[in-house]
Order: sequence, then C-alpha cells, then structure tokens
Amino acid sequence: MSESDPLQPSANRRPARLKDIAAATGVDTSVVSRILSGDAALSVRPETRRRVLDMAAHLSYRPNRAARALKTARTMAIGMIVPELDNVAYAIIAQGADRQASKSGYALLVATGSVRDRLAALEGRIDGLLVGVATSETLQVGEIGGDLPAILVNRREALGIPSVTVADEQGAALATAHLISLGHSRIGHIAGPQNADTGRRRMQGYHSELNTRGLEFIPELTAEASYDEAGGEMGASRLLALRPRPTALFVANVRAAIGAMAAARRHGLSIPRDISIVGFHDAPVAMYLDPPLTTVRMPLREMGGQAVESLLGLLDGRDVEDVCVTAPPELVVRASAAPPNA
Repeated sequence: MSESDPLQPSANRRPARLKDIAAATGVDTSVVSRILSGDAALSVRPETRRRVLDMAAHLSYRPNRAARALKTARTMAIGMIVPELDNVAYAIIAQGADRQASKSGYALLVATGSVRDRLAALEGRIDGLLVGVATSETLQVGEIGGDLPAILVNRREALGIPSVTVADEQGAALATAHLISLGHSRIGHIAGPQNADTGRRRMQGYHSELNTRGLEFIPELTAEASYDEAGGEMGASRLLALRPRPTALFVANVRAAIGAMAAARRHGLSIPRDISIVGFHDAPVAMYLDPPLTTVRMPLREMGGQAVESLLGLLDGRDVEDVCVTAPPELVVRASAAPPNA
C-alpha cells in the first residue's frame, strides 16, 4: 500500500474521512455518519456497527467538528458559570464536566461570577449552560438564559430547570455521626449560606443525624457563614465564645474549616484535644494542615460529568429529570477529630 492509501495508518497521510470508512466497509456514507455520531434511532445490524467502529479506530478517524457544527447549527461548546474557582469544589466539578464534554466532542467554557453578568460574554458562543450559582433569590428563569438549555449543578432550586446534585444531606450526616461516635454531644455546625440549596441540605443532614442519635438540635450551636476561610473563622469565633462551648465543629466547606482551625488557635485551643473539627469536601491541602483535617469527600467529578450528560440530553430534545449522583460520600479520617477532653 502507498502512503496515500486511506487503509494504511501513517502519521504522514491525510486524515481519514467518512467516505474512506464507507469504502473500506461497504457501508453507505450516511449510515457511517449516523453510526459514528451515536444516532440511537438508527437500526443497523450489530456486525455492521462493529465493522464501522473498528475501521474508524483503525484509521484513527477524527470528526470534522467545524463541518459538524455547521450541519447541526451548534457551536459545539458548553458554558459553565460558577461563583469562583478558588473554591476547590467548583474546580473539581469543572474538571469532571470538562472531561465529559471533551469525550462528547464539546469544549467547555468556564466563567465566574453572576449569571446575569457572565451570560452576555457567553451568548452566541455556547449551545447550553451549566449553572452553579443559583440561589433561592434567583427568581426568574430568564436570569438563567431564557431559551438557552440549562442545567443547575450542585444546586436544586425551584426555577423549572433540571438539576444535578450529590447527596449533601448524607455527607453532612456522615460527618455528624463520626463526631457523635467519638463521644461528642455538644456539636456546633458552621453552616453554608442558607439562601443556597447546598447550605440548607447540609444543615438538614446535621439536624437529622442529631435527632436520629437522640441529641437535641440547639439553634445557638449553628452559625451561618460564607464558604471561605474568613467565613469559617467568623463562624467558629462566634460558636467558641459560647458557654459552655461546643466540643466539636462540623464545618460545611473545607475552606471554611481552615478558617475555623485558625479561630480555634486564636482562642488558645488545641485541635483535637480541646476542639474537634470535621470539614466538608476534601482537598489535597487537608492532609497537609496541622493537624491533618478530617473531611467528607463528595463525588464532585462525577457530578460535573453527569451535568454534561444531562445537558446533552436537553440538546438532543430528550426529557431530563433531576439527578442525584449515586456514588456515596466518603469519610476521610485524619487527625483533627478525637474523643472530647474529659
């Protein structure tokens, strides 16, 4: 075979085309195109489908995305708006979304800030939107892009938009149960903002686990705070000033937990001898803190990937329901929690 033969894999030959696969397999070009695009409505014999897929792999076929975009009137790009990327949780969600988008032939464009401010920059450049900034104060569907297909990520709000979430209640209950199992009964909770679905669900998980274990829910042992170090420090300072003070803190975010650890030291407390602390979401920095921080690891990458799958379903005209990722939360035990100091 010569170098120009489409059946001869070579770094020097031209890229394989649909008609090359059609000629090599004896399958009509339009059928080849539908097989390679994953057309679920196509009825074709399994052996024919396998022959086409094998030849495409043999020839290292790559779709012409520009031509595909023109044909489908799509930009082949997905937008994603999150509050910030300093929060490791959003960065991990974006990684999962980017991986799934790439597998599906899409680019992911990530922006930070409010939907209203950032959507104008993305308008006309994306086929759909992943939204990680909705709150109970986001009152109008129009604020999420009007007719633009959208999926709420890590949010579940009454906006008429499908959502993809993880089991925040279960993760919060897991953290609370761990502290109770160590012997703590006066457990404070530094909660996330209560106008955000994540903050409310983590608060509910904490509340429910106390009730399940026969412990009283004491409102003064909760402090609403932002998901950052400053918020965690302020929330912890408020709770540590109580008398009697809590012997343990469950903090609804890993960055806020770092701030809570700083507050404990400023109060002259040793972790975990005087105060135990458990954070929510895991991050590499958690294992390098002093002491290393016990956390609850959530399936954030899986959530980002599922959000892209749900959005592509909307783009294909399918009905999409709310999804909660089934992968369970995982308690990562380190050294920041111990039995209360008698």
